[in-house]
Parts: sequence; structure tokens; C-alpha cells
Amino acid sequence: MEVFGMKVVVSGDHVRPNDSAILVMNHRTRVDWNFLWGAIYQACMPSVAEHKLKFILKDPIRHIPGPGWIMQMNGFLYITRQWEEDQGRLSRSLDYLVTLRRRSQLLIFPEGTDLTVSSKGRSDRFAKSRGLPLYEHTLHPKTTGFSYLVRHLRDADYLDAVYDLTIGYPDFVPQSELDMMIKGKVPSEVHFKVQRIPISDIPRDETALKAWLEERWLLKERELGQFYRDKAFPGEPWPQSARLPLRIALVFWTFLSGLMLVMLLVSTFFQIWTLCFALLFIGMSLFSTGFNQIEMAWYDKWKALVLVTDRRKLE
Repeated sequence: MEVFGMKVVVSGDHVRPNDSAILVMNHRTRVDWNFLWGAIYQACMPSVAEHKLKFILKDPIRHIPGPGWIMQMNGFLYITRQWEEDQGRLSRSLDYLVTLRRRSQLLIFPEGTDLTVSSKGRSDRFAKSRGLPLYEHTLHPKTTGFSYLVRHLRDADYLDAVYDLTIGYPDFVPQSELDMMIKGKVPSEVHFKVQRIPISDIPRDETALKAWLEERWLLKERELGQFYRDKAFPGEPWPQSARLPLRIALVFWTFLSGLMLVMLLVSTFFQIWTLCFALLFIGMSLFSTGFNQIEMAWYDKWKALVLVTDRRKLE
């Protein structure tokens, strides 16, 4: 798929939109997720409208005005990297998804952060302390969150597969939003390799799950070494997907963004509405753990009320 002269190349397995799945991916740069949407669009064809991808992100991202608030409303999961807190958040969020019985794909970056000089230094020190190999193209993954996700969803009979995604940049690697939005530097190509692993092929034991993920990252490191020599992943890439829907979406959102700016300038009602909306989310950022957590708490209270009402009717 090519957009504005930049090509997103996807190879490997088709992402089944109706799978309840965990997606694991290396985090080469801060802006990986910008290109991931195009890859998922292509990999999920022809049923792209059915996929329900949600990211598991660092907690500070939910505070970003606009994008962070929208992701809260779309049920993205936020974690603090403090396992005592994160386990409770993940448990509530996963139980909520299971209760709703909506098929979802949860994307997690097991490395915890993108690949930079400082993060690679920390990863190398960790590897040396554990007698592990030093990586050049990835960071050593954090395994606790991944193993918990797999075991929790599998126990609820809610997990069909794990997808292993690998991203590679054959020419220019944009390290931040500054490269793309200010300097106007974008890669000519971004490549994704997708492998679907059915849940029946994934270990059940926590220790074995952690070892499984570490082995996947060792393989990923080797694949990326080959990728940067060949400038492509092995195998035939997926056929180019239709660009008309993307063009329609671009026109629609550009028009909508322009309309919002005009309304902010000319409409007092819209200005007040925007201010109230912003204050609401700022308040939730300061005094709660996010819109999605409040939504889940409301749902639990509503469910408890329904149960009490049903019992009274039976009596």
C-alpha cells in the first residue's frame, strides 16, 4: 500500500479480524504506531472494518489532549510499569472485554519502550547481568505482562491466537514526530512481517510462556539482522490494498478538522462545548485512572443493580 509516496509492505500471515488475539511487536521508534494502522488495514483485507485493535500503552499517553482522550474512549489500556497497579488495571479491563464477548486484538510492545541509545544501554546491562546475548535491532522483552495477558484470556476461553509482528525500516528510520511533522522526513518504505501462532501452540505455564516470548525475540533479532542486509523480509508481500477508502478517510478527517477550527473561531456554543469537554478529561486525568476505567466501574454497578432487580422479581 502506497500513501503520499511512502509504501507499507506487509508479508506473512493474514490477520483474522474475528480472532480474539494478542499482538506482540518490536518497538523500533516512537512513531511505529503511525505505520501500524496501514499495515493492519492491509493485513486484515478484505474484512478490515471488522478488526478491533486496541493498544496497551504507557499511562502518560492518556493525558495527551485529543489523541490520548480519544484512545481512552476507545478502550485502549494504559499501564504504569508498576506491576502491583498494572495487574489490577489489566484484570478489570480484560474481564470487561470477556463479559462483553467482543472479539478484540490487543497490541503490546513487550520491550516497554522504543529503541534508542539509552534504552539499548539499559537492555545491554540487563543482558550482561543475566548472561543473555546482546541485541542490535531489538531490546530484551519484559515478559510479566505478556504472560499474564495470555493466561488470563486463555482461562476465560477468550484467546484464539498470538500474532508476532516485526517492523523494519529499510532506509530512513524516523525516531520521533519531529522528524515527520517538522522536518518532513518520512521513510520511503516500511515493512511488516506477520506470523499467526494459534493458542494451541503456545505454552500454558507462566515460566514456559516467558521463555517462549524470549525465544520469539531472539528469532526476531536474527530476522531483523537479515532484513537490514536484504532490505526486505523473506516471502511474497501481500497484494496492494485499495487506496480509495484511505483517500475518502483522509478527505473526511481533513474536512472535519478544518470545520472544527472554523467552529472554534465563529461559534460561542462550540467554544463552550469544547471547553467543557476539555475540562472533563483534564479532571479525569487528575482525579481518576481514565475514562475507560470509569466506564468499567459504571458497568459493574449497572450489572450488580440488574442482578439485584432480577432476584427481587424472582422472590
